[in-house]
Amino acid sequence: MNESDLFDFKLEYTFTGDWLAELDRQISLLLSTRAGTMPLDRKFGIDMDFLDRPPEIAKSLYTAEVTKKVAAFIPTVRVQEITWTLTESGKLNPKVVITSA
Repeated sequence: MNESDLFDFKLEYTFTGDWLAELDRQISLLLSTRAGTMPLDRKFGIDMDFLDRPPEIAKSLYTAEVTKKVAAFIPTVRVQEITWTLTESGKLNPKVVITSA
C-alpha cells in the first residue's frame, strides 16, 4: 500500500438526507488529508504510519485510524465497516461504510 492508493477510497452511507453532500465533502477531506498538514489543526487527517507495513497490518491500522478520526472530527456519524478490494495490479482499495451516530 502506498500513499497515492489512500486517496482512492469509496464512501458508502447507510442513510440518506439533504445534508449528505456536505457530509461527503467533510469525510472526503478528512480521509484524504495527511495528519500534520492542516494549518491550525495538526491532528486533522489520517496518520500515514501504516504505509510501508504488510497488507494485513496496514489494513488494520488504517481501519483503526479512520474509525478514530471520523468519530473525533465528525461526531454525527460513525464508521460501520471498511471493506477492501484487491485490483489485478495488487492495489488495495478501501470502501468506508458510514452510519449515523
